[in-house]
Amino acid sequence: MKKTWLLFATITMAISILAACNSNEGSNGTEGETNSQVETDETVTEEVAGENSEERPVTEERSEEKILNYTVSGEAKEESSILTKSDEQNYSLYKLDGFSLTGEEPNKDSLYFDDNSAVFMRVETISKDEASYEIIANNMLETIAAVSVGKEPVKIDETAKLPQGEGITNPVGYEASFELGTVSGIVFEQGNLIVRLTIFDQNSVNLTDAFLKMGETIAAN
Repeated sequence: MKKTWLLFATITMAISILAACNSNEGSNGTEGETNSQVETDETVTEEVAGENSEERPVTEERSEEKILNYTVSGEAKEESSILTKSDEQNYSLYKLDGFSLTGEEPNKDSLYFDDNSAVFMRVETISKDEASYEIIANNMLETIAAVSVGKEPVKIDETAKLPQGEGITNPVGYEASFELGTVSGIVFEQGNLIVRLTIFDQNSVNLTDAFLKMGETIAAN
């Protein structure tokens, strides 16, 4: 068990380093793209082709509370959430009780489970004026692939496992499974934001859907 925990901790650290490198590349726009990266960009573009809907950014004033429905180990739950603004980035989301949102580093937040801080979701939002959706989506795929430990990352095909709701377009996601839990990477567009979520979950906790439901409420302030 100790080795398993060490492996999962190593994966978490590795994906953090890769995400940091990829974010720096994404913030530089398309400058310095290689031919292989362009080919990968086209792959992801094809995957989300036909999934576009008319972009409807959330512009109305949002209420302080919202009911969120999610599942934990197949059990349906319905709980009130509180509108919470990021201290580091230009967005807010609805946060369930028992979770905390904190700045991790510039342009990155962690939304973590209070009872187990190793279970958390990294939140990154990037303006469309500063980066390309295709680059961010492919960086996410490359990051999940790099920590899959000899396995191919699994594309998230089920609509229920991808962000949904008003203003959300082009959701795409991949996950890697391990003995202890899963790491999921998701990218979508919301208004003028490109949102990248990385969820670190453990099988004994199983809060991926709760993180997803909170993540899909992200909107620019």
